[in-house]
Amino acid sequence: MTRGVRPGPKDFSAGGIFMLVLGSILTVFGFLLGVVPVTASGLGALILGVMLVFLPESTSVRAGRVAILVSLPPLLEIEAFLKDLDVGSRGIYIPVAGFGAVPKVLVPLKESASAAYPPTNLARSNRVFITLGRNPNERGILLYAPGGEIVSALENCLQLDLATVKLDDLAGRMGYGFDMLGISKRTVAVEVEKTGVSVQMALVSLADLEQRLRAEAPRLVEQVGSPLTSAVAAAVSKVTGKYVRVDNSTVDRSNLSITLTLSEDVPK
Repeated sequence: MTRGVRPGPKDFSAGGIFMLVLGSILTVFGFLLGVVPVTASGLGALILGVMLVFLPESTSVRAGRVAILVSLPPLLEIEAFLKDLDVGSRGIYIPVAGFGAVPKVLVPLKESASAAYPPTNLARSNRVFITLGRNPNERGILLYAPGGEIVSALENCLQLDLATVKLDDLAGRMGYGFDMLGISKRTVAVEVEKTGVSVQMALVSLADLEQRLRAEAPRLVEQVGSPLTSAVAAAVSKVTGKYVRVDNSTVDRSNLSITLTLSEDVPK
């Protein structure tokens, strides 16, 4: 694994201010236009901005608390959205490639064969409600990954497209990047199973947000993923080029464990 010079506090603060400004703009415009994906993308940038600004001062706990204040209300809105629609399916991360490209998440309103492998070109769609196949009842909700901005920050940190990384190298790359971003300790474990992947990491920040979301937004966490769980699922989807579902995620004393299911193949 290639190791570069670790950024200093000024580098983090400058990047954090940029992310705060960008996140604020996207969030305001997304809210005014009523476009949920844009609002979610802006909130992701805001979370990272808060982390990058405050973490150099060795106040990761403070940064985590501010991240909760900034991100929790909109995430609860998505929770209410899923509850009102009575959605019971788990989201499917659609594979993409390209530096800065982030997988989108399709949450089927009903389980179906067409929903299991949604078209990969949906990653470029700006629509929210998607009709799958010929049956008008086969519909789904297309969302930006809640952890999309974390994936983008990870790629910027590593200066590479995760789609070019081998699965065997993901643990080292992710551990190094998350450590530089102040998210987790450098040791990240990735265990490859027959039909899935398990990921474990020791969080430096965001543990409080993870725990609170599990209590207040269980549908979001279970069916789409928290921002960090979503980031891991999106990263695995890019690396493997496969559809990914979040099977389970738990956090205990800042130790985050995530279990993902991978599709057997990617239909052409």
